[in-house]
Amino acid sequence: MNQRTEPSSYVISYLNLRRTVGWIAILLPFGLRAGVIVLSSPVPGSVSGYYYSPMRNVLVAALCVLGVFLISYNGYDRLDSAITNVAGVAAIGVAFFPTSSPSFKPAWVGHVHPVFAGVALTSQALMALLFTRTNSDAGRGWKQDLRRMGLALLFRYTVPQGPQPARKMLRNRIYSACAWAILAGVVLALAQNFWPASIQHLAQWLYWFETLAIMSFGFSWLVKGGAILADKPAADAVQPSATAVLASRG
Repeated sequence: MNQRTEPSSYVISYLNLRRTVGWIAILLPFGLRAGVIVLSSPVPGSVSGYYYSPMRNVLVAALCVLGVFLISYNGYDRLDSAITNVAGVAAIGVAFFPTSSPSFKPAWVGHVHPVFAGVALTSQALMALLFTRTNSDAGRGWKQDLRRMGLALLFRYTVPQGPQPARKMLRNRIYSACAWAILAGVVLALAQNFWPASIQHLAQWLYWFETLAIMSFGFSWLVKGGAILADKPAADAVQPSATAVLASRG
């Protein structure tokens, strides 16, 4: 009997979904900036500010695509699915509830925007921590997952199982570093509002802190999608089934 090929195609599509999320997030901040420069338009001081630039449609489309991808992402369990769903809804909320501007009415929409942005970025940090899972962590319940995520924030992990544990451990460290970078971007974006005017005028700090958070999120998904530091296939290894690959906590 011939072996079915559908599972392998499904795995490839699933990994491509992760990589697509990663590339959109990484390219978005600089793509927006490049667009307004090419169009000789004023450069906004934040990623959200591009809603009021000629790059509005690109920003809204990218956020909506990210949101739909995250909502459609099939998590490993309820906690995983809940976090990705919240992040997806929040990303779409950022797109449809733009940042405050005198030209946009009603004004209350601008007050909702930071809530969606904060929820989206915080959920993205949690996703990066979830990526540190190993197969041995499966089925232990959400309390154990939360405990393990807290330990991952401190760069402490369950000993990885599998043929290449050292490579998995390196990916885990990257996931934790990405989570810290996302959280740092959020905290610094808030803190810069209280900096002296002389420091605020040195650079568009909000844009760069937002960019740090967004690109860190994207980088974690590229690693999760196998675009970076994927396990090296053994020469005599049997091709894994779709279930085995999708169950991997890589």
